[in-house]
Amino acid sequence: MKKYLKNHINFIEGILAKEGAAFDWSSLRESHRIQIGFLQHERLIHLLVTLFFGVVFFFSVTFGLFLGYLEFLALSAILLVMLVFYVWHYFVLENGVQKLYRLDNEISEHLKK
Repeated sequence: MKKYLKNHINFIEGILAKEGAAFDWSSLRESHRIQIGFLQHERLIHLLVTLFFGVVFFFSVTFGLFLGYLEFLALSAILLVMLVFYVWHYFVLENGVQKLYRLDNEISEHLKK
Protein backbone atom coordinates (compact mmCIF):
# COMPACT_ATOMS: atom_id res chain seq x y z
CA MET A 1 0.00 0.00 0.00
CA LYS A 2 2.89 2.33 0.75
CA LYS A 3 4.30 1.80 -2.75
CA TYR A 4 0.85 2.33 -4.32
CA LEU A 5 0.43 5.59 -2.42
CA LYS A 6 3.92 6.80 -3.31
CA ASN A 7 3.42 5.97 -7.02
CA HIS A 8 0.17 7.93 -7.13
CA ILE A 9 1.72 10.91 -5.35
CA ASN A 10 4.67 10.89 -7.78
CA PHE A 11 2.27 10.64 -10.74
CA ILE A 12 0.21 13.65 -9.62
CA GLU A 13 3.27 15.70 -8.67
CA GLY A 14 4.78 14.97 -12.09
CA ILE A 15 1.68 16.22 -13.87
CA LEU A 16 1.47 19.31 -11.67
CA ALA A 17 5.12 20.13 -12.41
CA LYS A 18 4.95 19.97 -16.20
CA GLU A 19 1.41 20.43 -17.48
CA GLY A 20 0.01 23.77 -18.55
CA ALA A 21 -3.41 25.35 -18.70
CA ALA A 22 -4.50 23.25 -21.71
CA PHE A 23 -4.42 20.06 -19.63
CA ASP A 24 -7.73 18.41 -18.62
CA TRP A 25 -7.52 19.29 -14.93
CA SER A 26 -11.15 18.38 -14.32
CA SER A 27 -10.60 14.80 -15.40
CA LEU A 28 -7.41 14.56 -13.35
CA ARG A 29 -9.21 15.88 -10.26
CA GLU A 30 -12.01 13.35 -10.67
CA SER A 31 -9.55 10.48 -11.04
CA HIS A 32 -7.50 11.76 -8.10
CA ARG A 33 -10.56 12.02 -5.87
CA ILE A 34 -11.49 8.42 -6.69
CA GLN A 35 -8.01 7.37 -5.53
CA ILE A 36 -8.46 9.44 -2.36
CA GLY A 37 -11.71 7.57 -1.72
CA PHE A 38 -9.98 4.20 -2.07
CA LEU A 39 -7.22 5.22 0.30
CA GLN A 40 -9.69 6.71 2.81
CA HIS A 41 -11.45 3.34 2.90
CA GLU A 42 -8.12 1.58 3.40
CA ARG A 43 -7.26 4.02 6.18
CA LEU A 44 -10.59 3.40 7.93
CA ILE A 45 -10.13 -0.38 7.81
CA HIS A 46 -6.62 -0.10 9.20
CA LEU A 47 -7.83 2.22 11.95
CA LEU A 48 -10.43 -0.34 13.01
CA VAL A 49 -7.90 -3.18 12.91
CA THR A 50 -5.40 -1.11 14.90
CA LEU A 51 -8.03 -0.27 17.52
CA PHE A 52 -9.03 -3.93 17.73
CA PHE A 53 -5.43 -5.01 18.31
CA GLY A 54 -5.03 -2.24 20.89
CA VAL A 55 -8.08 -3.44 22.84
CA VAL A 56 -7.00 -7.09 22.66
CA PHE A 57 -3.49 -6.07 23.77
CA PHE A 58 -4.93 -4.14 26.72
CA PHE A 59 -7.03 -7.09 27.84
CA SER A 60 -4.18 -9.57 27.43
CA VAL A 61 -1.90 -7.39 29.58
CA THR A 62 -4.67 -6.99 32.15
CA PHE A 63 -5.31 -10.73 32.35
CA GLY A 64 -1.59 -11.46 32.47
CA LEU A 65 -0.73 -9.00 35.21
CA PHE A 66 -3.79 -8.91 37.42
CA LEU A 67 -5.02 -12.48 37.09
CA GLY A 68 -1.59 -14.08 36.93
CA TYR A 69 -1.94 -15.87 33.60
CA LEU A 70 1.59 -15.89 32.20
CA GLU A 71 0.35 -17.18 28.85
CA PHE A 72 -1.38 -13.87 28.34
CA LEU A 73 1.91 -12.01 28.86
CA ALA A 74 3.46 -14.01 26.03
CA LEU A 75 0.43 -13.19 23.90
CA SER A 76 0.83 -9.53 24.92
CA ALA A 77 4.40 -9.47 23.60
CA ILE A 78 3.26 -10.82 20.22
CA LEU A 79 0.35 -8.39 20.10
CA LEU A 80 2.62 -5.49 20.99
CA VAL A 81 4.90 -6.20 18.03
CA MET A 82 1.89 -6.45 15.71
CA LEU A 83 0.39 -3.30 17.18
CA VAL A 84 3.58 -1.32 16.55
CA PHE A 85 3.54 -2.34 12.89
CA TYR A 86 -0.16 -1.54 12.54
CA VAL A 87 0.33 1.90 14.10
CA TRP A 88 3.27 2.57 11.76
CA HIS A 89 1.24 1.49 8.73
CA TYR A 90 -1.69 3.65 9.81
CA PHE A 91 0.69 6.58 10.32
CA VAL A 92 1.98 6.19 6.73
CA LEU A 93 -1.58 5.97 5.37
CA GLU A 94 -2.76 8.99 7.36
CA ASN A 95 0.12 11.19 6.23
CA GLY A 96 -0.21 9.95 2.66
CA VAL A 97 -3.91 10.78 2.48
CA GLN A 98 -3.23 14.23 3.91
CA LYS A 99 -0.62 14.72 1.17
CA LEU A 100 -3.28 13.70 -1.38
CA TYR A 101 -5.59 16.38 0.05
CA ARG A 102 -2.89 19.02 -0.52
CA LEU A 103 -2.37 17.77 -4.07
CA ASP A 104 -6.13 17.98 -4.62
CA ASN A 105 -5.97 21.63 -3.56
CA GLU A 106 -3.19 22.24 -6.10
CA ILE A 107 -5.24 20.59 -8.85
CA SER A 108 -8.20 22.78 -7.88
CA GLU A 109 -5.97 25.87 -8.18
CA HIS A 110 -5.16 24.86 -11.78
CA LEU A 111 -8.89 24.59 -12.48
CA LYS A 112 -9.42 28.19 -11.30
CA LYS A 113 -6.85 29.53 -13.78
